[in-house]
Amino acid sequence: MIRKAKENDASEIVSVNINGWINTYKGIFPDEFLNNLNDSREESVLKCKEKINEYAVYEVDKKIVGIIRYGINKKGYDADYGEVYAIYVDNNYQRKQIGTKLINYVFKKMKKNYKYVLISTIENNSANIFYQKLGGEYVGKGTFSLDGKEYIENIYQFKIN
Repeated sequence: MIRKAKENDASEIVSVNINGWINTYKGIFPDEFLNNLNDSREESVLKCKEKINEYAVYEVDKKIVGIIRYGINKKGYDADYGEVYAIYVDNNYQRKQIGTKLINYVFKKMKKNYKYVLISTIENNSANIFYQKLGGEYVGKGTFSLDGKEYIENIYQFKIN
């Protein structure tokens, strides 16, 4: 089941997010950074609660196993563009179309306000293949800063209207 997130989902959302980072970015981001993500867990839960209206969740047996965060674009594109900021699916539930279902859910919601949606991902992340299979059109490169280091990311555009 997919639904809008509620404030009391924040802890589970952060768990899926942290585990997603650890599993997705191992070998890409420094191990020390990834190993310390749980140290800022409480702060992350508070931040999540502040932005809870930007999240949708995917539940299986009342457990959140997938998350997506979306809203206005933060990349400087015009008002026709929305953005998916994050999407993570618990490792035990990957390859079950959950990511695709979350994206489709959000695209339907965003159609009211946008013609396009941007999604970016680190250039050596396997998610690039996922976004290409979903029909994302590569539109350029961007940068992502983490602990003072710049990482190159690929930006994909999806036409939703």
